[in-house]
This record gives sequence, C-alpha cells and structure tokens, in this order.
Amino acid sequence: MTQEQDWQEKYQQFQMLQEHIEEMTHHVQMLSQQSEELEISKNALIELAKTAEGTEILAPISDGIFIKSNLVDNKKVIVNVGSNTTVERTIPEAVTLLEQEHEKLRKRVVDAEAMLQNLHQKTMKIYQEVEAGEQN
Repeated sequence: MTQEQDWQEKYQQFQMLQEHIEEMTHHVQMLSQQSEELEISKNALIELAKTAEGTEILAPISDGIFIKSNLVDNKKVIVNVGSNTTVERTIPEAVTLLEQEHEKLRKRVVDAEAMLQNLHQKTMKIYQEVEAGEQN
C-alpha cells in the first residue's frame, strides 16, 4: 500500500468516526433532554400532591394545548405503562417510576458519553498518525 493510499484510508476512517461522533453527540443530547423532561414531570407530580382538591388547573390535551379543569384527586394519577395500557398509581409510586426511568437514562448517558470519548480518542489517534506521517 502506498503512502497516499494509506492516507486516503485514514481520511475515510477519520470521516466515518466524525460522523459517528456527530450521531452520538445528538443521541446524548436527546437522552439529556428526556432526562430533563422526566425531572420536570417528577416535580410536577410533587407539586400536584400539594395542590388542594377542587383547585383550578390547566390540563394538557396536546403539546401546547391546555384546558381549564378542577383537580378531583391529588393522590392518584393514571400512568401509561406501555402498549396503550394505563394503570392508576399513587403519586409516590409514579414519582418512583419516574426516578427509575431517570436512573436508566442516566446510565445510558454515561455509556454513550464513554463511547463518545472512545470515538474522540480514535479520531485523535488517526489525526496524530497522519500528522506524524507528514513530518517524515
């Protein structure tokens, strides 16, 4: 393999790694956003438990669309557990579910960040190899 072919191969590897880095960065950002949303939901549940029954609240019916309603029960919520199945849970139970999901997400973020660091190291290694080759 000629030096030029070697450089072309390294350049292709470098580009591929850069694409993976961009994808992983986007993935980490999405996971972080989901984590923030879980934290917001958890805090909303905690506040809901403190709100008196009969209090007028805004209930979401779609993204950015709310209706005025009265709080009938400040002790239980309906939770979607998947496959369009919902169950009634107490607020502490729902908070625990959100905390468990948050922990799973946190682990996924840590794993993704480790993978991202690995990709950065591989990219740096290729860059250093090419730079060392140019100096020879």
